[in-house]
Amino acid sequence: MIDIKKLEKRTVQSFFDDGLTEIAAGLMFLILGGYFILQLSTAGSTAGSIVSSVFLIVFFVSFFLVNRLLRFFKRHVSYPRTGYVAFKKKEASPKRRVATAVVAGIISAALVILFRISPSVKLLFPAVNGLLFAFAALLLAHRVGVTRFYVLSAASAAIGVGLAAAGIGDLKGLGFFYLLFGAVILFAGLAALIVYLGRNPRPAPDAQGGPDAR
Repeated sequence: MIDIKKLEKRTVQSFFDDGLTEIAAGLMFLILGGYFILQLSTAGSTAGSIVSSVFLIVFFVSFFLVNRLLRFFKRHVSYPRTGYVAFKKKEASPKRRVATAVVAGIISAALVILFRISPSVKLLFPAVNGLLFAFAALLLAHRVGVTRFYVLSAASAAIGVGLAAAGIGDLKGLGFFYLLFGAVILFAGLAALIVYLGRNPRPAPDAQGGPDAR
């Protein structure tokens, strides 16, 4: 009897085999890190005001471009080699969406109150980010069974806590966290891509590939 859940997990796992997702995430982190460092270095000037006001634009434009690059390389590098399988997406229930929104709202409100009560808490920004991303990577590693995500989880926690312990907090700490962790993610993705390409040579031109593999 075919174990559908195991097959689905392996299919999801194969999506990360090429390392392209980590490369895309690493690029996003590097962009964010560079943005925070730029904002810090231009603080108090007209350029600094402009940099601060275009954060959302920078973030969404970067996300759009990186996502387009990820899809392009998936179609032209991965799918022709190992194919493409998609399962029907499960829609989140209204209760789960409401619960997620409530939890996010409570966390955001708690952080705002905490920062107003004790501004020094901002020094813990790198540690908070490091632990949050470590937790997210840990959940992803458990879900898809990709070993290197456990390593990324440990790296995120170590970098975030290390920067906070060194006193490099607030905006500067965030900038260095995203730059350092982004470089680690990018390196992990590139290493995975090299291994993937070695194990999966591109098929002959007349062989069948994935969608949009032409």
